[in-house]
Amino acid sequence: MATTIKTSSKNYFNKIQKYLNNKRVFFTSSLNLGVYALTIFDLNQDQTTSLISKMTKHFHLTKQQEPLALAA
Repeated sequence: MATTIKTSSKNYFNKIQKYLNNKRVFFTSSLNLGVYALTIFDLNQDQTTSLISKMTKHFHLTKQQEPLALAA
């Protein structure tokens, strides 16, 4: 499962990147049209949910889930 975190703030991008490194989570980062993205890999549903919950509390953020794509 892959989870993507997007932000337009370079400051938040750097803070989240440091947080994920400290948690020893495997991720990749990218910048596209002024939007920073961090994609987290190799976590199951429960681990991802736990990580995102802890991270949103840590940084005082809110979650926005994008709808999943429909199967063809």
